[in-house]
Amino acid sequence: MAKKRTSQRMEEQIRILYQKGYTLRAIARVLKKSRPTIRRILFGGVESSKDVPLQCDWELIRKEHSKGVTLKQLHAEYAADVSYLRFWREFRKLKPVAPEPTIRLHHKPAEKTQIDFTDGISIVDRETGVVRKTELFLGVLPFSSYTFGEFVWDQKLPTFISVQERMWAFFGGVTPYVVPDNLKSGVTRAHLYDPDANPTYCDFANHMGFAVLPARPYTPRDKAACESGAGVAQRQFYQEVRSRTFYSLEELNHCFRDYLDRLNRAVMKDHGISRLERFEAERSLLKSLPPGRFEVSEWQQAKVHPDCHIQIGRNFYSVPFRFVGQTVRVRRTSKMIEVFTVDGDGVAAHAKIEGVGKFSTLDAHYPEAQVSLARFECHHAKAEAEKIGPECLALVNELLSGKYPLKYLRRTQGILRLSRSSSKEAMAYAAKQSLTFRKMSLGYFQSCVRHFETFGARPAPMKPLREAEDLYLHNKETP
Repeated sequence: MAKKRTSQRMEEQIRILYQKGYTLRAIARVLKKSRPTIRRILFGGVESSKDVPLQCDWELIRKEHSKGVTLKQLHAEYAADVSYLRFWREFRKLKPVAPEPTIRLHHKPAEKTQIDFTDGISIVDRETGVVRKTELFLGVLPFSSYTFGEFVWDQKLPTFISVQERMWAFFGGVTPYVVPDNLKSGVTRAHLYDPDANPTYCDFANHMGFAVLPARPYTPRDKAACESGAGVAQRQFYQEVRSRTFYSLEELNHCFRDYLDRLNRAVMKDHGISRLERFEAERSLLKSLPPGRFEVSEWQQAKVHPDCHIQIGRNFYSVPFRFVGQTVRVRRTSKMIEVFTVDGDGVAAHAKIEGVGKFSTLDAHYPEAQVSLARFECHHAKAEAEKIGPECLALVNELLSGKYPLKYLRRTQGILRLSRSSSKEAMAYAAKQSLTFRKMSLGYFQSCVRHFETFGARPAPMKPLREAEDLYLHNKETP
């Protein structure tokens, strides 16, 4: 039986599809032709194109690829007349890639949660048209691949903690371990063996009841389930909404929650059941959520000054006198200031005060008056004041004569420091004015010094005061 002849138009169509990169199998399926027929038309009767070596400058291609040029681009530039698949296979024959051995991990139910951020979908302001980027936070339970996700504006610490609170509420419990990436909100110092977690994030972990296990630097396999979840979201959800414009974060998250519900209910090929069904097996093993919400705090270091105070913001808080000269750790919340040693032992606690230049002082933090005069710098301050003049010494004695002289030591030091840039006459005048009017703040003393330096001891010139009912008329002389 004679073979059915293929028309010239059909042969041309086969060659066009092959040049565009279609495989022989795809061309056969689209044009309803057998693969031997397509091989005969394309390769002149040669049964397989694999037997025909591809003539290319492979050394040049190898060098360009080593510089970062993709194989797709190199195929378009040097071998566009053959399929990309054949080009790729020929290149790999010359430069094979040794597969890296991996270990298939078997995760225990409700043991770990892997979390990470990835690039989100941009939001457009409806009024101004300004485009703002978002971040996609993902939390995945490796055993079931049950996934939580939410778009947020940034990766800052308050956002990082609040979105995890919503994640635990979504799961209905807490796992003993959390594996974050090495972002600053979670890990202050990344290290292969001994990373340092963010102190505030550690407080959050202690409150929720989990331990932080940072992933190794540049090792995405340590959180492979989360990396896979991010890839699934980018391939599916991002493509579903690629032609849609979102005008608010709430609108975007509402749409993404619908997608997550479909994703968690879809049957997984590897297991034959959905993520939700596998999650049901570990739901009861999760630790219970804490009864109260976590209050975000900030940590910082401060040095204890000779007056037994530390400065937090623009206010001052007392610390026991035995820590003078030492560095302490301070935790700030919206209502409290807590002071700890470098080893984590509690030292002091104060209600947070508002305003500027205010003091929160506990009398128990001061030593006895006799001990303080012998141990601290009060006698040095008096000696310095005596060098300046009797008026200044009288003011210093007045400030340090109370039951707790250290309370005003820092103010005294500030007053004495003005003598470096001011004359003794100005210091004496300011001290006399402070004692006369019983106004001994540093600000008032400084204003008196500036007044003396500008106008001297005489009162400043002022306009004459007139009664409101008096009428003053001036005759204007006529020319």
